[in-house]
Amino acid sequence: MRLIGIPSLYTVSFFSLLLCLFLNAEDFDISEFPLVIKEHTAWDLEGAEDRIDAYRKGDFSIVLQMKSGEVIPRGVEYDLKQVKHDFLFGGSLAADWSVPEKKWYPQFKEYFAKLFNYATVNFYWSSHEKVRGEWDYDSAPLSSEIYQWAKDQGMVVKGHPLMWHQVLPDWIKDSERSVRKIDKDIKKHVKNLIKGYPEIDHWDAYNEVPGIVWKDEDLGMRRWQAYKGHEIVDNKFVSGPGYVTEAIMKIARKYRPDGYYVLNHYQHSDPFYHKQIQYCLDEEIDFEAIGIQTHMHSETQSFSEASLWAALESYNQYEKPIFLSEVSVLSCGIFEDWRGLDVQEKAWQYAMDNKLPIPLLEGSPELERYQSEMTRDFYTLAFSHPQVESITWWTITDLDPWRGMPSGLLNVDGVPKPVYYVLDELINEQWNTSKEGELSNQAMFEFRGFYGSYEVSVDIDGRSYLGYFDASKESDKTLTVTVYEYENL
Repeated sequence: MRLIGIPSLYTVSFFSLLLCLFLNAEDFDISEFPLVIKEHTAWDLEGAEDRIDAYRKGDFSIVLQMKSGEVIPRGVEYDLKQVKHDFLFGGSLAADWSVPEKKWYPQFKEYFAKLFNYATVNFYWSSHEKVRGEWDYDSAPLSSEIYQWAKDQGMVVKGHPLMWHQVLPDWIKDSERSVRKIDKDIKKHVKNLIKGYPEIDHWDAYNEVPGIVWKDEDLGMRRWQAYKGHEIVDNKFVSGPGYVTEAIMKIARKYRPDGYYVLNHYQHSDPFYHKQIQYCLDEEIDFEAIGIQTHMHSETQSFSEASLWAALESYNQYEKPIFLSEVSVLSCGIFEDWRGLDVQEKAWQYAMDNKLPIPLLEGSPELERYQSEMTRDFYTLAFSHPQVESITWWTITDLDPWRGMPSGLLNVDGVPKPVYYVLDELINEQWNTSKEGELSNQAMFEFRGFYGSYEVSVDIDGRSYLGYFDASKESDKTLTVTVYEYENL
């Protein structure tokens, strides 16, 4: 690890200089905060492969039959291929706002679909309801079109989020509006999302509840949290923070009792997040999974092998699936702590709000190598933990990086970076099952493979047949699969 000054990694252009004229130089001066240049030392990953084999794979016996009832002869060769994972390997479709304008947007989709079976799509309130009572999910980028595309690909889709204290319309942020009216609008908004998008498989419930402590006391949403019973003194909850989760879940369960709802927060060690979870469990406020964000934008937000495992283990007590809901491994320098990161984020937010070029930290080949190596170890350790059921990479390209800090799988031109190929190798090769062999005299074969969906093909008398089946942790271990001639599929 080494430190370098900001200027050598800071992109400067004519427009960026104009930006500086608009900004308060004292508020946005990050030159005093050196960047940390990380070098990855391979993790030991002791026991990880054994855990992956134990928790992610199963033994299955497959009996093939033809639709006609004809017996499939012994010795017929079969070809088995896994076509889908049960584990939710996810990507966000809620961050790369400028990508739909690019000529390479179709290739972006292809790259995304090759890796991921789980897509997070945005339902940011103020992005889609700019006039009170006029919901528009067609005009904003990365909305209805990409949502429908993800569904058409057969992906599991998560709506992000039902509620949040960010990206709010003015009438919800309002510091003077009646909190009862705000409450009424919030209830209506959650109801409309649940009923209006029944195809959504999962929802983030109230996103980052404990983060409200950093918001102005007069903010409409903070006043609404107080209205629901949260008392905050010196940025700490005196009461709460589970009450607003209870309020949102009450509405969600009313209109979709069988929904899959995820809690989510940006700081895994936040005691108030643990308190929120425990309150929900104690009061039987049912939710399905615990979301943990891992945006590694500073030294203090980064993980070692030991700290990642400890973080995951700390949630075992709740006996709920863990979703690593927003993963960012950067290919630029990172800040030592929150101070430099805070200045960088404010400069980025100002540029976004005023439609100015974002202040972008540059990457390098050595930092892209760090990103890929770190990602390989991070995913391997997380995939080996029995409670983890999903990992979602947050920013897919470097075109619109959050905070101006690139963490994409693709570069600004939509070209895969080394980290993309690492994930491709893990998801589609190392953690994917295929097998060839000959059927026994019961038209049977056995295999041990990763849980998911499979296709099996056989050739009989010059004709090709194909069948599909699911091999999940919950399914029978002996499965009878009907194969159909290609022309009849």
